[in-house]
Amino acid sequence: MAAPIPTSRMMTVEEFFALPDTEEKQELVRGELRVTPPAGGPHGVAGANLVFALATHVRRDRLGHVFGDGVGYVLTRIPHTVRAPDASFVRSDRLPPNGVEPGPLKFAPDLAVEVLSPSETASSLEEKLHDYTVAGTPLIWVVDPERRAVMTVAAEAPVRWLFEGDVLDGGTVIPGFSCAVDVVFEGIARSA
Repeated sequence: MAAPIPTSRMMTVEEFFALPDTEEKQELVRGELRVTPPAGGPHGVAGANLVFALATHVRRDRLGHVFGDGVGYVLTRIPHTVRAPDASFVRSDRLPPNGVEPGPLKFAPDLAVEVLSPSETASSLEEKLHDYTVAGTPLIWVVDPERRAVMTVAAEAPVRWLFEGDVLDGGTVIPGFSCAVDVVFEGIARSA
């Protein structure tokens, strides 16, 4: 996946959500439109595997809702910023009692999952992690299909790297959730 293509025109959140649908992933970062082309197969497999594992647990225990790729979160603590994680989770006590309403979610997710693409730069990843942290996201998972590893960033805890043979857990954010890291990368060919 290529690096985001910045545009020169600054826009508001309202203008961002008025844009036509596209195959490319779009985010708004401090008023700047960021566009990336569709992700590759390993990215999609890892994201889908994780969404399936999370959704199974979350639905069974009625903990909230798991969202797949492309759901926009208006990060209200950062002006003119909408992030779209590759997967996310929101606790049930933070969702409307009658269900998710149309439009973007106007708060930070409880869990944001970013699946790396080969072209993702360290600075763009660092910016995403910073934005989620400032916005109040208590748990972030960075999934690296190439290294077959998951980095966990939790509020008030050291950053951890987990590899195949390790177990990924939801800590206090998703109580009782655990998943072998191997499951996240199931179906992805190993790099030569």
